Amino acid sequence: MLSQAVLAYYESKEPEVHAGGGLSVTGISPCPYETYIHYHHLDREKPEPVEKLRMKDGHWQEKEVLEDLRSAGFRMRYTGANQMTVHIGKVPVTGRPDGLITVNGREDVLSIKAMSISRYTNFKKKGLEEKIKCQEQLYLASKELRDRAGTWIYVKHKDTCRPADIFMEKDLSYSKPIIEAAEEIILGNATVERPETCLLPSCRHRAFCFKEELLDTGGIKVVSLPEAVEMWLEGRLYLDMGKELNEGARAIFKGHLEDSDILFAEYQDVTLQIKRIMQRRYEIDKGRFVEKYGASALPSVLVEKSFEQMRVTQREW
Repeated sequence: MLSQAVLAYYESKEPEVHAGGGLSVTGISPCPYETYIHYHHLDREKPEPVEKLRMKDGHWQEKEVLEDLRSAGFRMRYTGANQMTVHIGKVPVTGRPDGLITVNGREDVLSIKAMSISRYTNFKKKGLEEKIKCQEQLYLASKELRDRAGTWIYVKHKDTCRPADIFMEKDLSYSKPIIEAAEEIILGNATVERPETCLLPSCRHRAFCFKEELLDTGGIKVVSLPEAVEMWLEGRLYLDMGKELNEGARAIFKGHLEDSDILFAEYQDVTLQIKRIMQRRYEIDKGRFVEKYGASALPSVLVEKSFEQMRVTQREW
């Protein structure tokens, strides 16, 4: 009952609108067509209640990180409710970076991101998402922050609270064409054509952009299920991570087992028993069966069974 009431409230709650009433930095994309969609409000799909809760949770996560960084001795300005407003381009477009932080005597821009297991794992393996890189480079190109060398991007994994960070240097050659494309859209000088293929793998507008092609294909149904997709990605990553960790542990156990039949591995209040087991398995060799009884006898011992399965794969558009 309680959870249903919360979801019902966020079902009716309207999403927050940018204070400036127009396009903000978060609405500008490396893909000009996504910027065009945001500016003209072409994709009006409302976020699900759980997605609104997730965005709200991000604000609490940011407050926790700020507290952790202060506890670690870092000096920061323009954070939380005191965030500064920056102006990008000639129009200009406004944005609100997470703050400024002093590291080794130099003040740089600070960005805080709380991530699920899927996003955190991708961050560790592949680095910054393109949308985050775009947003932070735009801040660095603003009138107020052009003198900064770069941005510290601090990432927190939501489930384990494990932190990670990288420093991204300012790159005006990257941000300049993105800003110019956004200015042309805002000033009404550009009608952006949809790209032939999706430029951003994580773009939430993919179904909007390519729905005609997808829906024209018989037998295919396209729906937006952010919560289920996120659950599947997290499950797959947990399985992959668990298998890798399990295999690593088994290799260590095997090295310590040596000639013993039983090994006890202890850590704190946990004791694992590792036991050497010899097993025998029996199976029918089809070649030897045919050699002894003839190929014509083989179908008489083969039984056909049908199983319904559901295969889930991640598409790279």
